[in-house]
Amino acid sequence: MSVRPRLEEALDRYRPGWSLEQFFYTNEELFEYERQTWLARQWYLIGQAGEVPRIGDYIVRELLGESLIIVRASHGEIRGFFNVCRHRGSRICREDGSTTAFTCPYHAWSYALDGRLRSAIALMEGTERSELGLRPIQIREYGGLIFCALDPRAANPDGAESFVPALEYQGVRGARIAARRHYPTAANWKLVIDNFLECYHCLPAHPQYSAMMRHVKRYSLDSPVKAAEWDHEAETWVRTEAITDFPGAIFETADAEWGLTEITRFPIGAGHKTQSEDGRPVAPLMGRYPRYDGGVAHFGLPPFAYFFGLNDHAVLFQFLPRAVEQTDVTVTWLVDGAAPPDAVDVERMVWLWDVTTLQDKTIIEDNAAGVRSRSYVPGPYSKLEQWGIPLTAKYIADMRAQLSTGD
Repeated sequence: MSVRPRLEEALDRYRPGWSLEQFFYTNEELFEYERQTWLARQWYLIGQAGEVPRIGDYIVRELLGESLIIVRASHGEIRGFFNVCRHRGSRICREDGSTTAFTCPYHAWSYALDGRLRSAIALMEGTERSELGLRPIQIREYGGLIFCALDPRAANPDGAESFVPALEYQGVRGARIAARRHYPTAANWKLVIDNFLECYHCLPAHPQYSAMMRHVKRYSLDSPVKAAEWDHEAETWVRTEAITDFPGAIFETADAEWGLTEITRFPIGAGHKTQSEDGRPVAPLMGRYPRYDGGVAHFGLPPFAYFFGLNDHAVLFQFLPRAVEQTDVTVTWLVDGAAPPDAVDVERMVWLWDVTTLQDKTIIEDNAAGVRSRSYVPGPYSKLEQWGIPLTAKYIADMRAQLSTGD
């Protein structure tokens, strides 16, 4: 039976400003429908340019149940293909590597770096080789970050071009990966993203983050007094310490307005130069930063990719839906490409986001367990969960539009 009738009924019952019905978080048929349609049209952070620095370098990644090859092609451009041989469907590559051509290990069909079929033994007469290239995926590279979408109809990501000057300032294109950690989370992707986009839970769930990041007093408390304290701290930082030439940044002061796709900068607070436990640097200055100002730059490509830029490193968040109640959360730490390995203190660098993401994994999985209960019903979002509400509303609107067009 098609999931569409149940989806239509659930969409009709959706209450703006409230969480979703259990169906949206736990139904396998709905997830499969999302995977084939809406999720395939979203953009995902799939890699960083330093992972494929030379022509022929490639990485193998999984997205929405598909194996993908991301390669630095012959003219230096980055291309992406489904990791599926056009002969009988075998996987071509099993792991990251470097090559001059992709050769299927099954029957030795060979493909050029641009995906064209290069050689295949004993093809039938009349077979059109030009029609047998690897199937491409959409790839966009912005300032050293590699994004992909599986559906050829996916529209270009909104606002991504505007991030390029900031990414260049941060030095992302020439950066190297200092650490990468994976946090597989047993929950639907909507619960994972909802959690990431609010700090309502920060004080009760993240003691280390709350002790360091002074903006928590504004985003985790409904207190005009605490909000005013933060506004004063932020405005003082902007006036006395902040680097002012970071491209396109909006400072998070009381009179500023911004959205998730806009670049903001704000202070860590308490004299911290970076997000190490003691606030001291963990690596040499990154990119074009002239000095430490104790600031954080943030922007995202919602709903699945987010970026934090510190003076001495950058942090990438990738959220990849894997199954109806399984989401891969990957955090990558970048440092300046010229930073000597012995000048980078990896454990001190990863400390904050490692402990915070492990805490998130626990609370999200507890959330998912509760959502499975027969007693679960949607609840209202608070005033402190402002960022997730528009994304939920957009998802609902998109799903309604899909159904209306027969998708």
